[in-house]
Amino acid sequence: MLTKLANWLLSFLELQLVISLLSLPVLIYWGLGISVMSILGNLIFSPLLTLFLWTASLFSLCTILHIPNAYLISVLNQLTNVWNYLLTLSNPTWLIGFQSKTLWLAIVIALCIVLFYTVYKPTRKHALPVLILCVLILLMYQHNQVKQNQLHQIDNLPLYLLQANQKTYLIDNGALCSKHNFYSWIDYTIIPALIKSTGTTTIETLFLYKPSKKIDSVITQFAQQMNIKTIFITTQQNCYTNLKKQVPLHIKVLPITKVKWAKSKVKK
Repeated sequence: MLTKLANWLLSFLELQLVISLLSLPVLIYWGLGISVMSILGNLIFSPLLTLFLWTASLFSLCTILHIPNAYLISVLNQLTNVWNYLLTLSNPTWLIGFQSKTLWLAIVIALCIVLFYTVYKPTRKHALPVLILCVLILLMYQHNQVKQNQLHQIDNLPLYLLQANQKTYLIDNGALCSKHNFYSWIDYTIIPALIKSTGTTTIETLFLYKPSKKIDSVITQFAQQMNIKTIFITTQQNCYTNLKKQVPLHIKVLPITKVKWAKSKVKK
C-alpha cells in the first residue's frame, strides 16, 4: 500500500514538473508568476474537484429520478467551504517571478524536455533528477539576473523600482492611477510589467507622490496582491488621512513631508 502511494506521488510530482516547465515560457511572456505551492495545491485540488464533480453528478441524477438529495447539497456546501478556506491561506510570497530575460532559457529547457521524452523515453528514476536539475538551473539564472541597488523604470511608465538589502521599494509618480479602470490596469499591465522587468512579486515599501481621489481603492487592491508592508504618501488633498482610514491595519501608512525630504538630502 505504501509502495503504491509512493509511486503515485512520484508520478504526480513528475507530471507537475513537466507541466510547470512546459508552461513557464508562456507565463514569462505574459508576466505571470508561478507558485512554489502549485504542486501541493494541485495535489489537494484534484481529489476535491473529483469529489465535487461526483457529488454534483449524483445530485443531478437524484433530481432527475425524484430521489431526496438534501444530504448531497450539504456535502457540496461543505466541499465549497473547505475550498474557500484553503484559498484564504494563499500568500503572495509563494509566487516566483521570472524576468523577460529568462524567456530564452525557459524555451530551450521546454524544447529539451519534449525531445527528452520523445526520443529518450526515460523512466521516472531518470526523469525526476533531470527535471529537478532544470528547475535549479532556472532559479539560479533568475537569481543572478536580479541587480541590487539599481533603479529600474518599469515599462516606460512613471514607475520606478529599487531592490536593496533584500527588500523592494516601488516609487509611483502617478502610474497606478493613470487609467479609469484601475483593476484591469493593475492586473494586466502594472503587475506583469513589474514581473517581466525585475522578477519581483512582492513589495515591502511603496512611495506615492501623485495620488488621485481613487487612490484608496487602487492601493487596497494593489497592497493585497503585492504584499505591501509600508506606504509613504503625500499629505496633499488629505490623501494621507484618507488612505490611512481605508487600508488594512497591518499596512503602515506614513506621510511624505518636505521636512523628511530635507533631512534625507542632508544625510546623503
